Amino acid sequence: MKPLIDLPFLSHGHATLRDVEESIRFYRNFLGLDVVKTSPRTLVARLGSNTAIVGVTLGEKGLAKANRPWLENAHFGFDLPTADEVKEARELALQHQDNFNILNIGDMFYGDEGLSFMLVDQDGNYWEILENPEGGYSHYFAKECDTKHALASFSDGVEDSRISVLKPRLMSHMTCEVINMDKSQAFYEEMFGLECVRLSAKRMLGRLNSVAVIDFIETDTEFREHKMHNHIGFDVAGPEIVDAARETIVGNQKRFGFEVIHKTSGSHGSYGFTFSDLDNNAWQIEDYPRGGYYWMFEQGGDLENKFQPNVGGVDDWHELVDPESYEYIGVMKCL
Repeated sequence: MKPLIDLPFLSHGHATLRDVEESIRFYRNFLGLDVVKTSPRTLVARLGSNTAIVGVTLGEKGLAKANRPWLENAHFGFDLPTADEVKEARELALQHQDNFNILNIGDMFYGDEGLSFMLVDQDGNYWEILENPEGGYSHYFAKECDTKHALASFSDGVEDSRISVLKPRLMSHMTCEVINMDKSQAFYEEMFGLECVRLSAKRMLGRLNSVAVIDFIETDTEFREHKMHNHIGFDVAGPEIVDAARETIVGNQKRFGFEVIHKTSGSHGSYGFTFSDLDNNAWQIEDYPRGGYYWMFEQGGDLENKFQPNVGGVDDWHELVDPESYEYIGVMKCL
């Protein structure tokens, strides 16, 4: 069945920050992520694929206002191949806890996939380090998906030169809680076209032409407010498609129980909108090239101009994109 909105790729999840420089240090030097500072208050990070973490600084006051007891159920997960490596990672986390302002390091947990532990960073974000086979959760799905954009710029056999404390090999998932799994699955499949696999009555994996998955869990959380800052995002090819997607969301508001549908706006170098679903989870649909934030990692370092490429004579990222395919063309081809 064709979904109501044609979305090409699971693009990103959001994390909130107190101080962008300290978060960059934690992401890069502790977690071992590939990080680009995109403005004085924002960053993007990835590991193993182009599904990215977008970090936005709210500051001390902003974070204090956002009461988010559900945040553990909106964590990001990073894979290691063996239980021994997970154990070693936890020992390293304990050794470096003060240096990286880690608020809490949880106990070891034996789950269905193997050994794992959770840690809480200086910003209150949760990170799971877990034992998982190569390819993350891909083995749960019956067939392969199109990972052309998810793996653009990645190649096999590249030597790991990271000097970070931890060296996970993949960001395998981001977690999202729901109230009723059956209703939510119908929404994700019919609206977004997610490929979903039920692992149990209260747990489901969803992907969209991606290596990283969304790990959906059914919870009885009572307070589900302040989720807009932790939204999950998809990219489409142009402002007119953003507008059409919003019309579809508005047209199905009663059917799927959307609580809030924001107006379109331009921010962080893109044009898009956010909305909240029947579970009060927040989603973003924005105008960005195929592969999402991939092009930012092709600029040779942090962005010199906010959300724009480090290319002389190029003022906007749209100039690096083929207008027909919406593929990122590359710096050299634009000179």
